[in-house]
Order: sequence, then C-alpha cells, then structure tokens
Amino acid sequence: MEAVELFHHCVAIIDTYRPLDVSADSHAEDYIKEKKLTKCNEQDRAFMMEIFGGYIRHRKVVDVIVEAFFNSDGCRNVLSEKNRYTVACYVILFRADEMGIAKLTDFIISQDWAKMWTFCRFLINKQNLLTWIKDEWRKIYEDEYVNEVLLGPLLDNFDALQSIVDFLKELQDADAEPRGHVIKRDPTVPEPFTLTKPKPKKIPTPEIIPRVKPVKRVPASTYEEPETQKKLAEIREENKRKAQENLLKANQIQFSCAAAGKASRDATERSEEIVQSEDFTHRGATVGFKSNPMPSKPNEVAVKLNTATILREERFFKEKENEVISKLEQLQAGAKDSSDFLNWQKEMRQKDYEQELADIERRRLEGLLSHEEAILARKRAAEINRERANVVKEETAQKMREYVAMKLKESEETRKLVEQVIMGHKNAKQAVKKIQDFKQKLAQQMSQENKELLRRAFEEAEAEMQQKQEIIRQIRVLESLPRPRTKAFDPTEVAGYGVFGEMSLAELRERLNLTKINKEKEEAERRDMILKEKMEKENAIVEAMETINRHRSEQTRAAAMKLEEKRRDQFKERSSSNPEVQKLQKLLDQKKQERINRQMAEQSAPAISAVRLSDLKREKKEVEAGRFESVDKGNERLVQEQSKGFSGSARANRIAIGS
Repeated sequence: MEAVELFHHCVAIIDTYRPLDVSADSHAEDYIKEKKLTKCNEQDRAFMMEIFGGYIRHRKVVDVIVEAFFNSDGCRNVLSEKNRYTVACYVILFRADEMGIAKLTDFIISQDWAKMWTFCRFLINKQNLLTWIKDEWRKIYEDEYVNEVLLGPLLDNFDALQSIVDFLKELQDADAEPRGHVIKRDPTVPEPFTLTKPKPKKIPTPEIIPRVKPVKRVPASTYEEPETQKKLAEIREENKRKAQENLLKANQIQFSCAAAGKASRDATERSEEIVQSEDFTHRGATVGFKSNPMPSKPNEVAVKLNTATILREERFFKEKENEVISKLEQLQAGAKDSSDFLNWQKEMRQKDYEQELADIERRRLEGLLSHEEAILARKRAAEINRERANVVKEETAQKMREYVAMKLKESEETRKLVEQVIMGHKNAKQAVKKIQDFKQKLAQQMSQENKELLRRAFEEAEAEMQQKQEIIRQIRVLESLPRPRTKAFDPTEVAGYGVFGEMSLAELRERLNLTKINKEKEEAERRDMILKEKMEKENAIVEAMETINRHRSEQTRAAAMKLEEKRRDQFKERSSSNPEVQKLQKLLDQKKQERINRQMAEQSAPAISAVRLSDLKREKKEVEAGRFESVDKGNERLVQEQSKGFSGSARANRIAIGS
C-alpha cells in the first residue's frame, strides 16, 4: 500500500472513533472490515492498528503538541485537519527508530509539503522541546519517563529529524512536483571501468651514500667520577652523620607533647584566693615573684573527632612508639652519651630565659594592677547608676499617682453615662409597643397576599408536572428501542495486538506486585549488610579511640610533671632584685588595700535590692569570663614563646656545628 493511502487510513480511523459507542480494541478491526481492507498486506493492517492503539495510549502527550501548534504556528489551518497532524506527531515521537529515516520521510512528504514543513519545524525545535513542551509533559508523567522515553530518542535522532525539515523546505521552494506526489528518481546506471595497462615505471638510479668520517673515541675519563666530586660526597656523608648525631641528642630533651590545656574555672578561683591571701602577699614582697598553682588533674576537653581524624591520630601514635623503640635499640647498640651537649644547651636556654621571666613577671603585675583599677572604676560607676535609678523611681511614682487620678475621673464619667442610658431604655418601651401594633397589621395584609401567591404557584407546578410526565413517557419510548451493546472489559483477557510479551491487565498487576516484593526484599538485605558494616567500623573506631586516649593521658601526665619540675627550678633561681618589678608590686598592694577598704565599707552599708544583686552577679560572671580568656591566651602565648626559644637555640646549634 502506498504511503498516501496508509496515511489517509490512519487519519480516518482516528476521525471515525467514538469512545461512547465502541471500544478502542474493536474499532480498528471494524474499520478494516468496513472498508474491505482485509485483502491488503498484513504488515500494513498491523501498522494501522498500532498507530491507532499507540495514539490512544499516548493521547495526552500528542494533544499537548497539536493544540499548542494550532494556537501558535497553525492558527491559519483548518481544525478538521487536526488528526492529520496527530498522526504525523505520533509517528515522529514514537515510531522514528522503528520505521527509519527513509520510510519516515516518505510517510511525511506524502501530505501537503507546506503544512508538514510548518508542523515539523514547530515540533523538531530544541528550544520548544527543552522548555515548555518538557514542562507540559512533566505535568502528565514523571521526570524519569519524560527524560528517557519521550525526550531521549528525539534528542538522539535530532540531526536526522532536522534533515526531514530541510528536505521539506527544499521541496516547498522548488515546488517542482504536485502536492502529495512521491518523488521517484531513475536508477543509477553503472559505467564500466577503463582498465588500461599502466606504463612501466622507470627505475631511478640509486644515490651515492656519503661516508661518515671516522671520529675519535670518547676518552675513558668522561665516564669516571672526578676526584673533587668524590671528596665532596665524603664531606656530605660526614656532615650528614654529624647532623644525625646532633639530632639524636636534641630529641632526647624535647617536649613529648606541646598541647597546653585551657585553664579551668576552679584553678582560676584558687589562684585568686592565693593572690589575695596575706601570706602570699608577704611572700611575694620578699621573694619578688608569684607562680600559678599546679592543677590537681589535667584539664580534659571533649573534642568531637571524625573517623579520618581518629585513624590519622592512631597512626601518629604508632609512629611515635616505633621511634621510641628505635631510639632504645640504638642505645643498646652503643650510641654515644649526649650529656655534654645537653648541659651546654641547658645553660644557653637558662640565660635566654632569665630575661624572659623578668618580662613575664612585669607584665603579670601590670595586668593585676589594671584589674584592680577596673574593679574600682566599676564600683564608682555602680554608685552613679544607683543615684540615677533613685531619680527614675521617684519620677515613676509621680506618674503612677497621676495615672490613678485619671482612672478615677474616667470611672465617674462612665457611671453617669450608664445612668443616662437606663433612662433612655424606659422611654423606648412605649415606642416598641407602637411598632408591634403596626407590624401586626402589616402581617395580616401579607398573609392574604401570600395565600393568593400560593394558589398561583400550585397551578403552575401542576402544569409543569404534566409537561414532565410527557417528557418521561417519550424518554421511555426511546429507551425501549434497540441499541448497540459494547463489549464488557475483562482484566484477564489479552488485547490481541500480536505484540511480543503481550499480557493481560491482571497478569501485569501480579507481576508488578512480585517485582515490588523482590525489590523490598533486596532493600532489606542491603540495609542489613550496611548496618553490619557500620557496626564493624564503629567497633574499630572505638578501639582506636581507646589507644589514642591512653597515649594522650600518658603524654599529658609526663608533660605536666616536666613543666612543674621546670617551673620549680626556675622560681628558685629567679632573682627578686629588679627595681621595676618591686615598684609595680608595691603599687599593686596599694590598689588591693584600697579595694579591700571599699569592700568593708560596702558590707557595713544596708543590704542592696534583689535587682541590684542580680546585676552584680551578672557583672561578676562577665569579669570572670574575661579573666579566664586572658589566662588561656597567656598560657598559649607562653607555650609559643618557649617553642620559638627552643627552635632558635636549635638553629644556633646547627649553625655552630656547620661552621
């Protein structure tokens, strides 16, 4: 069957379809029998039935494009040709891969070229497909179905489909053939090959290859290492060995852990009590320094670690253990003692550290002095605020008295107004009685009019009832006439389109349920496996955390003992003969005495209010928080300066050894 006739029958099947009179399954078969197309090719009949069945299944998708085309580019076309564009749209969307570009082109150009070119240009447009067409399809189907089933084949074959648009444009411009005619070209006639014997090629004379002049051999000294390089290599090896020995000596006295913990609130409060005590003041005046008390236990700060950090720190501690083991093995193998170098290094550090201790003591006293001055300033500001609060309270009391007087005046005016309203109610009773009499008379007149209206309405209703009975009689006569019966739908019956893998609706639902059950079972197994792996991983992380905590506790204890011992030695050796420090200490004692006198005077004063007490507590918390932060920063700065001092001394040692 020609493409023109096939296209015409596909359009006619859709035109003659009436969903209320006949089912979609039997309509195509009835049309083929009615038009006596049973003698045509079986492939053409299957094609027409598949086109009609596919359009019924994907009617919403096709109608979106066709209706939009008639509203925009196809507004001048006749609405009766809508199904022609419907068939073309369905074939391009769902049958392009099955038919092929050649058959699809012949099927499209069998119609009016200008109309088909306008429609194909509207449909085969990336901007339209990826914008509003995609949005309209997503309102009907899910995103995955739209991207994979509807848009995927169109975008993959977009270049081939664009060639159809270009070919239609060429046909429209040329207009060489009548509309609806398929172009047929003459077959290609092959021409015989001209098989002539080629002439024999001339053999070129070979060129003379020039001979290379003999060169001198490379002297053996080129491949031998010079004596100077050997000497330099020996010197580098010797220097490397010495540097390793010096590094070994230096590592024996380095810190095992330089992480300084933050000061706790209890330690800070104890330090303040010790500083304020008379015994400590007297001892500080005689000795000239004051040390912070050693905490009873290391400050443990809970740090949230992830898995990578835990594993990284576990590997770090294992490497530290391996280094300690290697050092012990070297000592067993006969490594030299580094006591001379350590003594020299200790003396150099002691000299560098004495001046630093004096500066630290001076800064500490200046900090305490500023703290005492801040306390006195706050107390003076509190007195000023207390006076201002008293003034505000007096003003508030005066305004409250004025407000009470105003409320009393308003209540008196309200009482008078209520009395006037009560008198008005008494006068209104007579007026209400007159209105009731008037309404009774009016009601009697209305009742007579209503009776007349009811009589008329009853007559009209009786006439309308007779008319309805006549209409019902006519409807029953029409219902008694024979009418065609539609086939009942059976969910267990196969549609019978002849497609591979065809199944009934009941079988489809059963298979979907089985697939859903299998999928849920796989998800449960996968979830159990993931949970098991997660538990194993958590157990490994817990073991790593135990190892890390054990190493941290050992390092913290060793660092605390070493730092306490070093401070004890330094405080014993520190001199108190610095005049600047003594001057600051004396000024600090004066400020403390002034603050104590003020506190005693305040204690003798009457008790303050609850509001003022809460304000004082809040100020105290703020001051304590500031003190804690300053102490933490001081500890961190002290550790950094010590590390800088150690690195400077180590650098000086390397320079001295290298020279």
